[in-house]
Amino acid sequence: MRKYDNQVQKIKSEVLKTVAKFSFEGNLMENIYDIPKIVNPGPDERYRCCVYHERAITEERVKMALGGNKSNPNIVEVLETACDKCPVNRFFITEACRGCLAHKCQISCPFDAITIEKGKAKIDQSKCKECGKCKEACPYDSIADVMRPCRRVCPTGAISIDDRKKAVIDFDKCIECGACVYQCPFGAIQDKSEIVKVIDKIIEAKQNVYAIIAPAFATQFNFAKHEEIVAGIKALGFKDVIEVALGADLVVKHESEEFVHYMEEKDFMTSSCCPAFVKFIDIKYPELKENISTTVSPMIATSRLVKSVDKDAVVVFIGPCIAKKREKDIMKEDIEYVLTFEELAAMIDAKDIKLDEIGEMPLNNASYFGRKFAASGGVTAAIKNEISSRKLEIDFNPVICNGINECDKALKMGKVKRLDGNFIEGMACSGGCIKGPVTMHHGRQDLKSLETYCEMTVEETPEKSLRVFDLNKINMER
Repeated sequence: MRKYDNQVQKIKSEVLKTVAKFSFEGNLMENIYDIPKIVNPGPDERYRCCVYHERAITEERVKMALGGNKSNPNIVEVLETACDKCPVNRFFITEACRGCLAHKCQISCPFDAITIEKGKAKIDQSKCKECGKCKEACPYDSIADVMRPCRRVCPTGAISIDDRKKAVIDFDKCIECGACVYQCPFGAIQDKSEIVKVIDKIIEAKQNVYAIIAPAFATQFNFAKHEEIVAGIKALGFKDVIEVALGADLVVKHESEEFVHYMEEKDFMTSSCCPAFVKFIDIKYPELKENISTTVSPMIATSRLVKSVDKDAVVVFIGPCIAKKREKDIMKEDIEYVLTFEELAAMIDAKDIKLDEIGEMPLNNASYFGRKFAASGGVTAAIKNEISSRKLEIDFNPVICNGINECDKALKMGKVKRLDGNFIEGMACSGGCIKGPVTMHHGRQDLKSLETYCEMTVEETPEKSLRVFDLNKINMER
């Protein structure tokens, strides 16, 4: 049985499933205005103040399933109706305030926002600039910091609060890492979906539609066998299902060779498979853009691999990542659509596909190392193996960055030429892709599940997994 990390994911799934169901039936537009009532039948509310508020939020989720606000270039949007429960003010005095004589909080405030009334500190929110000096100064830690989760986790400061107390995302700063989507306790931030477009393309049946699936899927559908998931995807109408780990094998070969030549000119090179990490460099460290590997990501490599065999193919990436949706927009000549595991699960549920009854179909074999790309350190391990097995003459000294904070530290050191290494493996999500923002759950067994999937391969090396393809036809440059 499918389990979700939290109630927010379950609610999103209900909407996506209903939209997908009507899309498969070909009557979405006839039923679109009924979906809020179908999902929130009432008369009693389930999770908001009233059923009417719930329906209003569902209406916004339906719009996101249809592609969201076309005038908003960002992949991630704030659902204004849902964004209304977070505390308005960031800092406030708790009952722990002892009314001490030192008044360090008041003295430390550079904006005169703190007064002492009846022996207790009080914050004038109209003067407070949320600098946090008072909290740092309080000897009793009696000042609470209730910074909104979306703002707290945003690595580039892309989220602000407007005069209506709604979250606002600055497109120019957003790296689409999806941290705010996953961390918002009310599901008020969501990624735009292409689920309807993909279903329409499948039903149209004018071209072969291929699903390329990220190796992180091995950690998500733990209620079914991998082969049953593949059979389920094909039952949706896809021509075939291909491992993105095959593209990772291609990336390993090309990036290893690139690294050898790169070290003749640069101090260090970074990986390029995580689009959120790449955009983080673009925004925060533009002077290091030339240090980014020119190798395409495994998603693009796999799509080009498919199109080298079927030039008219329509390719749909399925994975745990929101940033891949932006990468697709940038590389739109290489790949047509991107779906998340949440959206895939909704499609399977919409067609009432019983995975335990559908049978099994094998997944194309990538190598152990290609599959391990889904975890932090996987890229490094693959390149190390490639350099060793091919006896390349190069000193490979990697710095593995597990999450965007570690990436930031490494890039800072690289910027001032004090990096203790010559290769940065950058993953925006702590844990790697298996902990992506639109995975259906973050479990303690995820790494073990991925390792089991990696060990299932019959191909020992990238060379063996790719031997049936004409690699000369595939351009690996971004």
